[in-house]
Amino acid sequence: MAGASERGPRSCPAIVGPTGVGKTALVTALAARFPIEIISLDSRQIYRGLRIGTAQPTGEEMRVCPHHLVDFLDPDDTYSAQRYRADFCRVWREIADRGRVPVVVGGAGLYLRAVSEGFVPLPPGSEERLPAVRDQVASLDDAELAAALEAADPVTSGRLHPRDRYRRRRALEICRLAGRALSELAAAQEPDPALGLIFPVVRLDRPAGELAARIAARAAAMLAAGWVEETRALLTRHAPDCPGLRSIGYAEIVRHLAGEVAAADLAPAIALATRQYAKRQRTWFRSLACEAAGSPDDGEVRAAAEQAVARAVSAG
Repeated sequence: MAGASERGPRSCPAIVGPTGVGKTALVTALAARFPIEIISLDSRQIYRGLRIGTAQPTGEEMRVCPHHLVDFLDPDDTYSAQRYRADFCRVWREIADRGRVPVVVGGAGLYLRAVSEGFVPLPPGSEERLPAVRDQVASLDDAELAAALEAADPVTSGRLHPRDRYRRRRALEICRLAGRALSELAAAQEPDPALGLIFPVVRLDRPAGELAARIAARAAAMLAAGWVEETRALLTRHAPDCPGLRSIGYAEIVRHLAGEVAAADLAPAIALATRQYAKRQRTWFRSLACEAAGSPDDGEVRAAAEQAVARAVSAG
């Protein structure tokens, strides 16, 4: 480790990209060279028991490189960017105290913004007004919520998944409290990075056709690995519309088990929903300044990831 006089600013490298792009393989290669531990940047791997469908790290992957903030939240519970930031700070300190290097890896852009930029400021009195505004927004059905958010903030409406009712509600609440679009507030926001860290970003991506093929192959492999059986077991303990089971893939399997989606149509339905989500992820991440962008198989991208981690190691 570098001496105190040689250390630069503390940093937490971020390796981001759409679902199915190949983040795990790059992380495994980095773990062979550096003493890293992963802080998951995934809004679905958080849920306990959603092992197959969210591609939670396997036991072998955990042995190669410990992962944090996965498989810890009951599927009936909701989670927020505020909770993620608090959990990130706690886990980052724990990893650093062990002399290891934290790296965030995943595809949840909202969580990355929460730790790298903080939260948009709201006008005075917002806390007092929030309960009434929250009740108003909660009374909207899905179609009404979609229409209201599209009218108030089309940028945020297009970014959030149509089934992500929690975040869509929260976005509309902020719009109504502030009297401005959440996307406008975010653009004017002064950064407030968690723990004063720097977050160098390496963005992974692939051509759309290549990514689509990987997504289809992964959906088929997950189904072959017992995804339907995993969902059936979860339904014995949780309601079909609980937050965890509204995740991509699980929602389609719930419909399949209810007789609404034929077995032959299940894999294509999951692949379609996943491609749509990946498209939104790619759009989000393209707006980020980054150290490098491209395929995880690209030598320059891998080198940029290695350099970002090496700088974090030397900064201590």
